[in-house]
Parts: sequence; structure tokens; C-alpha cells
Amino acid sequence: MKKILLFILATITISCNSQEKIDFKVGYLPNLDYTLSQKQISENTIKYIASDEVLQSLKDRGVENPTVKKDTTILKSISKTGRIEGNAFPVNIELLESTNPTLLSGTKFFGKYIDQKIRIDSIFSTTMTNEEKMTLRMTMESMLNQVEYPNRKIKVGESFKQNNPISMPIGNIVIELDINSTYTLTNISDGIGYFNLDQIYTLKTEIENYEIKVNGKGNGQIQYDIEQQFFTKYFLEMEMNLKMDLDPFSIELQTKSITDQTTEIKKASKSNHNNQAFLLLKNSPNQPIRDYVNIMADMHKFHNQTWISFTKSNPLSA
Repeated sequence: MKKILLFILATITISCNSQEKIDFKVGYLPNLDYTLSQKQISENTIKYIASDEVLQSLKDRGVENPTVKKDTTILKSISKTGRIEGNAFPVNIELLESTNPTLLSGTKFFGKYIDQKIRIDSIFSTTMTNEEKMTLRMTMESMLNQVEYPNRKIKVGESFKQNNPISMPIGNIVIELDINSTYTLTNISDGIGYFNLDQIYTLKTEIENYEIKVNGKGNGQIQYDIEQQFFTKYFLEMEMNLKMDLDPFSIELQTKSITDQTTEIKKASKSNHNNQAFLLLKNSPNQPIRDYVNIMADMHKFHNQTWISFTKSNPLSA
């Protein structure tokens, strides 16, 4: 009887321990659709500190002091991953909805996921020039790959830290900042790891002839899908204050923002990408033919990979 009780207690202990830590990895997996919805509310306040003469000159030019700008941006996209080949698999990203004047709805990115990084090969857009596509391709790659998460086991109550540099252009100068982030696993429930996120913003470098002071912080919560190895919920409130002393005036900048982002993950859906490419060609006759040839090839390849993965994962298919 004692042996049975000891066995039951040992089993319960192992079960409990298995719920107290996760194998933390963040990245895309093959044969999945990721639908991202993001809303960001921001408020920027700029205050000029100067002599009455300088302030009057700004007023005469129509500059309010302080200047307050509020903005809400919406972004919705779907990222489709295909079948893995070697250590890589295709990733196609389409912007479904966007209030960003640069990232217009309907823009598509074609690339691959390799070594836990996204590499963008080409961009489809009915409005952008080839030069603009090249610039956007490099910007998107940098943005998508700027945060690298550690691959490690994390217990409830444990934290890990990250440091990420960012650049903030103001006029003809660029201010380099550091975002110091601390992720703390607070709970595990129903296949989801719950993290608290705390951030501190600091000035990274000094700029000659400019006295700059920066302080700021952010607080948020993250939900991590253990099976899919991806964040499905990301919420962050941040505030940053910057003061720059110039001659003959000073500038105080306060930035507040709330970012609310969700990602829905599903098995790759079967869709007729070739028909989509035909409609794009029909409706946009001014698009270079070479772009459509590349798109047709990418879509055909991705369609075949999606169909193969669908039939393999569905035992009822022929």
C-alpha cells in the first residue's frame, strides 16, 4: 500500500513540475497561417522652451506650443508558411488592412524562414517603384528580425533580459536608444505561458554639441502558445520623456503609446493562389511582367506545398 501511495505522489509531483516550466522558443513553424491584428494608440507632446522672441517667431509660423499629436494606427496581416525543405520554408505575408501610408493594404512580401530569421526575396505592390520596394524590403527584414529570443527552459517565476537598440531621428540628428526588457513567466495554464514585460529606455550614445536626457519605461503582458512556439497576445503601455538642449532653445518630447496585438494561428489553408495572381495581372496592366512571373512562380510553389502538407495532415484525404 505504501508503495502505491509513493508511486501516486511521485506521479503527481512529476505532473506538477511539468506545468511549472516551459521549453521557450519563439519563431515561425511550417504549414501554418498566422493572422496578426494590431492597434496602436499614441500621443506625442512637444514643448519648446525659449525666449519670448523665439516663441513668438514659432507662433507666427503657426507652431503651437506645446504641440500635441494623437494617432491611432491599425495593422492586420496574414503570414502563410509552407512545407519545410532542409532548414528553410517559404513565408508569404499579405497586408490585409493598414493605416500606415507606407505599408498599404494589398502589399505582399515573398520570402523564406531560415535559421530563425525571415529573408524577404520580393515585394508585390501596385504603387511602389523598384527603388521603394528595395528600401521597404530592407526595412521590413530589419524590423521582423530585430528581436531575438533565447531558446531555453523557463520556470514560473524566472526572468530573462534583453537589450535592443533603436534609432529616433529628430531633425538632422539621430538619437540612439537602448530598450532593456525583462520578461517574467508568471503562470502556465491550458498550454499558454503568461509573461509580464517590463522595459526601461535609456540613451545609448552622446551627440556632440547636444545635451540630451532620456528616461522612459514600459509595462505589459504577453501570452505564449507553447505548442505553436509563438506569442498570441502582446500588450504594452509605454511612456518616454526626452529633453534636448540646443542653442538658443530646448525641446521636451513626451511620447505615450498603447500597443495591443493578437495573433491567431491555424493550419495552412488550401487556396487558389494562381487565380489570385491572374486577377492581379488582369487588374493591374501597368505592373512589370517580370514581377508577375515571379509572383506566379512563388504562388504556384507555395500552393503545391500547402496542398501536399494538407493531404499529409488529413487522413481522410485521397
